[in-house]
This record gives sequence, C-alpha cells and structure tokens, in this order.
Amino acid sequence: MKRRQWIQTASAGSVLGAFGLFSGCATPGGAGPKVVVVGGGYGGATAAKYVRMWSDYGIQVTLIEPNANFWSCPISNLVIGGSKTMADVTMSYDNLVKRHGVNLIKDYVTQVDPDKRVVKLASGGEVAYDRLILSPGVDFMMDSLPGMNKAGAQDKVLHAWKAGAQTLALRKQLEAMPDGGVYALSIPLAPYRCPPGPYERACQVASYFKQHKPKSKVLVLDANQDIVSKAGLFKKAWAEEYPGMIEYRPKHNVVAVDAKTKTIKFAHRRIYGAVLFG
Repeated sequence: MKRRQWIQTASAGSVLGAFGLFSGCATPGGAGPKVVVVGGGYGGATAAKYVRMWSDYGIQVTLIEPNANFWSCPISNLVIGGSKTMADVTMSYDNLVKRHGVNLIKDYVTQVDPDKRVVKLASGGEVAYDRLILSPGVDFMMDSLPGMNKAGAQDKVLHAWKAGAQTLALRKQLEAMPDGGVYALSIPLAPYRCPPGPYERACQVASYFKQHKPKSKVLVLDANQDIVSKAGLFKKAWAEEYPGMIEYRPKHNVVAVDAKTKTIKFAHRRIYGAVLFG
C-alpha cells in the first residue's frame, strides 16, 4: 500500500499512535510536536524527510548536522578510482530545507538530557524535542591501533571511509605515486561497516593503475580467512580484469602502523607501501 493510501485509511491519531510517535503532544491551533534528528547521513536525512512529510499533523523537524553538504560514502570509491568527481557524490541539504520544511542546524550535539528532553549543542545552545532520533554514524577508534595517534599520522595514512576531504586526499596520493608503487589496503576482522567496500576499493584503485600506472600494484591485506562479501565475484574480477595487479593475502591482521616509514606491522612481519590505507 502506498503511503498516501495508507494515511487516508486512518485518522491522524491512529496513524501516529501506530508508530508510538506522538500521543497528546500536539496542541490544537498551536505549534506541533517537535522531532529532533541528530546526524544528516543516509539514516538521519531520510528520517528527517519522511517524518516531515507527515505535515498534515504539523510535525516540526530539526536536523542537527555539522556539515554543509551530504557526501555519498559508497559512491566515493568511484572518486578514488577516477570515474566520478566529488561533485557527483555531493548533495546539499537545501532540498530538505526548502522543499520539505526541515529546520537545519549546522552544529554538533554534545549531550542529550532525556529528563528535560533537550539536546545540547557545541555552540552552547539547546534544542528541545518531543521525540529524538539519533543517527550520528560511526567513527574510528584511532587509539586502538598503535601509531595512528602520533603527530601527522592520520594525515598520511588515510582511511577515506568518511567521504569528503579524505576522499580527495587519497585520490591525490594515488596520483602522486610513482608507477611501480604499492597501494596496501588493510581490511579488519568482520563484522565491520559495508563488507564489500574494501574489495570494491581494491577494484577501483586497480582500474586507475591499469590505465595510468600499469606497473603499480594493489596489495590487499585481509584480517579475515577469506573475502567476506561476494568472494566469487571479486576473485573472478581480479583474475580477469587485473591479473597480476591485485595480490590478496588473507589472515593479515594489522597490529601497528608507522606512518613515517609507510609501514604496516603484523605479528611477525612488516610490509612497506607507497600509499597506505589503515
């Protein structure tokens, strides 16, 4: 059943009650209930849009997101490979604001007070809510990998799994590599976010090398015993499209990184690369 058809079959109270969203929050003739969404990634932006589409009930939606634009992380691998640009994977939040009436606050949330039903902002302000949606995404625990918290390490060893500045920086690193260099890509033990992502990146980097740096190599260092997603598909593509260019080594779990010497350290060996992905 389409959303519009479903809404037409029920009253406002029963529709919202079915979701447990608002019971007695709206004031007749006054301001509607307030929903605050923290994080403007795929989850948060989608939630803000569709909750706001219940405009018949006067729901006020505020999206709190520090970035001015949304960057598509999955498609950013294509930017690294050179078939897309950052403009292709960048979208402004203007559509949410102008078309759907979402209130956008460019800031970070530092604290949630569930008793007072407010979120506190890095700038010092507060935003009240009736219902709160938390979709802040994930971040990296750099202190868990020795070497990555040293001065300048994170500027040299780029993960580029949060699309944006690092996407372009990694692309520039690949462009600056000499033909014959090695791009070493380390994959953590599963489960991790987006299982096929690292293997897709290996393909994209190899595609760039094949066209512009045919003597270069992609070294895939996987902590897992085998490719954890679409193994048959990736192995077939590597063998047919990039023979001799992609080397896959399972059971290689990173224990430390030395950004200065461009070295990935394992339990019993070290591997040097012209560009690193930690």
